[in-house]
Amino acid sequence: MSETYHVMVRGVGRQILFEDDVDRRFYLEVLGRELSGSDGELLAWCLMDNHVHLLVRMGLSDLSEMMRALGSAYAVNFNRRHDRVGHLFQDRFKSEPVESDAYLLAVVRYIHQNPVRAGITPTCDYRWSSYRSYVGEAEPFVETSCETVLGMFESPEAFVRFHQAFSPGVPCLSLGDKRRAVADEEALGTARRALCDVRPEEVASLPRPQRNDAIRRMRTARLSIRQIERITGVSRGVVAGVR
Repeated sequence: MSETYHVMVRGVGRQILFEDDVDRRFYLEVLGRELSGSDGELLAWCLMDNHVHLLVRMGLSDLSEMMRALGSAYAVNFNRRHDRVGHLFQDRFKSEPVESDAYLLAVVRYIHQNPVRAGITPTCDYRWSSYRSYVGEAEPFVETSCETVLGMFESPEAFVRFHQAFSPGVPCLSLGDKRRAVADEEALGTARRALCDVRPEEVASLPRPQRNDAIRRMRTARLSIRQIERITGVSRGVVAGVR
């Protein structure tokens, strides 16, 4: 029996999952391939730096098998491309059933607003989510079934207006603790603005003087030591020792 599930996968230890667009394209290519071999539908998706949100309609056993195959194929390719060993994902995935139309719409908006909450983009018009599929501007990354959700709106403009209403309090599946997950996404946006030309995930590999300067800039932006540790991968002791 097919059900609708909100699925989330994250990198182990907040490991960055996508270093570049080649990684993102490959993940979506494998996702599309796995979906095409099943009876499942992809209703919404969003690729963030260290986690992924999917909204899928399929049986739970098929979902488990798809996520296993997707995670395995992607991890092998990622580790090979980036000269890395070890696990990439934390566990296999998290999922929760979507049991009403109202909650379905809330989850779709929550997924599409992830880049907004993270400070990546001021609107939902983000290249690496399904939002563009819904508004007719998508690149052909992965087939997304938009008809069910769009059929709940009187017009495409109503769909856009629905997404313009920011709704941070919707209790959707997130990274572990909901409050910390939202705070960390906001912190990631703050870090990007503070660092300007340096990506937060690159800080740990910078030479010490540049690394410490980046940490100071994030501390000046009022990010906590623990937030900086989670965002950059620099140990808490090192962050605390930078003056």
